[in-house]
Amino acid sequence: MTARAAAVFDLLATIRRQARAWIVVESLALFVLTLVAAGWAAYGFDRLVEPPAWVRVGLVVGTTVALGWLAVVRLVLRLARPLSDESLALAVERAHPGVGDALSTVVSCGRRGVDAAAPIDDELLARTAAEAEAAVAAVRPTSLFRIRGLVGLAAVAGVALTATAAALAARPAEAGVWLRRVLLLSDEAWPRRVALAAEGFESGRRVVARGADVDVIVRATAQGRLPEVMELRTRGRGGWRSDRMGTRGAADDHGQTFGHVLPAVVEDLELAVRGGDARLAGLRIVVADPPAIDRLAITCTPPGYLGAEPRSLAVSRLVPVPTGSRIDIVLTATKPFASADVRVRPAATDAAPTPVVWASVPDSDGRAVAFALENVAADTDVLVRLTDADGLGNREPVAVVITVVPDEPPRLALRLAGVGPAVTPQAVLPIEGTITDDHAVAAAAVRLDWGTGSRDQPIEQAAGGATAVTLDANRPVRVGLADLGLAVGSRLAVTVLARDDCGLATGPNTAVTETWTLDVVAPDTLRAALEAREVMMRRRFEAAVGDLAGARDAGPAADGADPVRQLGEAVARAAGETGEVVAGFRSIRREFEINGMLTPELDARLAGEIMTPLAAVAAGELAAAGRACREQAELPTIVAAIDAALTRMRAILDRMLEQESVNDVIEKLRGVIDAQQRIREDTLEWKRKRGREALEAP
Repeated sequence: MTARAAAVFDLLATIRRQARAWIVVESLALFVLTLVAAGWAAYGFDRLVEPPAWVRVGLVVGTTVALGWLAVVRLVLRLARPLSDESLALAVERAHPGVGDALSTVVSCGRRGVDAAAPIDDELLARTAAEAEAAVAAVRPTSLFRIRGLVGLAAVAGVALTATAAALAARPAEAGVWLRRVLLLSDEAWPRRVALAAEGFESGRRVVARGADVDVIVRATAQGRLPEVMELRTRGRGGWRSDRMGTRGAADDHGQTFGHVLPAVVEDLELAVRGGDARLAGLRIVVADPPAIDRLAITCTPPGYLGAEPRSLAVSRLVPVPTGSRIDIVLTATKPFASADVRVRPAATDAAPTPVVWASVPDSDGRAVAFALENVAADTDVLVRLTDADGLGNREPVAVVITVVPDEPPRLALRLAGVGPAVTPQAVLPIEGTITDDHAVAAAAVRLDWGTGSRDQPIEQAAGGATAVTLDANRPVRVGLADLGLAVGSRLAVTVLARDDCGLATGPNTAVTETWTLDVVAPDTLRAALEAREVMMRRRFEAAVGDLAGARDAGPAADGADPVRQLGEAVARAAGETGEVVAGFRSIRREFEINGMLTPELDARLAGEIMTPLAAVAAGELAAAGRACREQAELPTIVAAIDAALTRMRAILDRMLEQESVNDVIEKLRGVIDAQQRIREDTLEWKRKRGREALEAP
């Protein structure tokens, strides 16, 4: 049996050897292809990106792991796996169906021998072996393998290896750079056709102010064609970000400038620039706080005439100071600075600022400067720009506007209290109100002008140098006219003047009120005018009494209006009119008093018989009737209250009418006296005329 099946087992041994050779060739080809592919990938990635050393270490480790996996899984483990005759026989039978199962039967029976319990027919076995031997004679071992695929894979691996070797030999310099960067982890840069240079970076580092817009400028030069696209990559806390840089100006023989503005940078950034085959990495933007104002101390020394001590001013955008002051400014920064540029210029102009001499403040740790402005006479802008050791400066200069407050003239708020358009030659004019000044009132006077005469009466209350002089009703300025010798029919002009103590070159400031023009009249003329005003006041009061009585007697309205509301409105009108009548009589009484015509009898009549009773009825009966209307009392109660008010008002009105009759009699007597005076004057004039005619007769 064994001799007859030798050909079968020889075929299986040949197939086993060829399978192991296949594994070795395939594994080596895959190993070579993986190594070449990884090498070219590492070359391309490193040349394109120029990553840091730790990335290159990762590439080498990854390639080594991949090659080790191929060696173990694809070669060692496959070679270590046993290829039995039974599995090989089955593989032959699958590849050559004509063989049938004779081959696997012969292998199975030949290896286990003859089992005594189950004897095998030798003749049958011999016949099966003969069939198997005849069948394997036509079997080619190579038909079991994909020879073309293996040859192609090996050819590709050989071509790749050959091309790689040729490339290394053709460019030994680049091969050396690759080996040194990938295997020796050198930071040597790849030779490029395009060269990039970033402006403003020292040793790859640029310090910028926090929140500032950063303009990244890159200059590109090339051996040949310049790159058309430049990419700027930045990395902060949010990861990498790419932006396309724009060209700045036109290209020239020396290259092309590219730029991109990074807006409001508030964190440190890593930068990388790509353009053409060039890569610029290792750039870093470091954000730092520029010097800023930590404290600003402003001291104002007012001009000497104000007599004020130096004082500290509250710091704000606008700092008001008196005209002619000296301003001392001490500015302290948040960090030491290398230089300070202090300039001043007139406010609201485009004039170039003028440098100011400044000095460092002792013990300020290089963080403070001091300077002074003398005799500030106009609004002034103070501009301060600080620069630290990194070249960072405040983006906008610190600006303080010194606003000059001019020494204003005194402000006069005065009036002739209780004086009408006409006065008598014996009048005493009261002037009330206030005189104020921003610093101090030096003097004030009342100026009187009449005809060709003029006189100033000093105001004693304004001689104390106070900032405010109050002339109230209890302490008015009283200007007597008796000693002026004013003629009836003339006019008197009254003004008030006030000046301050301004010591500037412009001199003291003076203010003048409006001119009050008064007609000088005889006492009888003024008395007649005031008595006419009395009649008007009496008639107003008489009308108020009539209106209130009419409302009381009207009864329910035809339109169904609320009678209580109507009576309340009538009472309110009567109370208002009564108050105004009281004010009118008070004004008349004061004019009598000012003009020296208030006799005890007249005062008793105006105050005791008219003003006081009218004020009492307004505050008493009319007020009670008004409260009853507001409280919605019963209609009879309201009518009773109104009747009580009308009774008082009619009694006062009767007294006023009686007095008017007395005044009429007095006025008639005054007319008779005036007529007699005119007859006497006319008689005397006629006698003088007849005497002259007699003397002139021939």
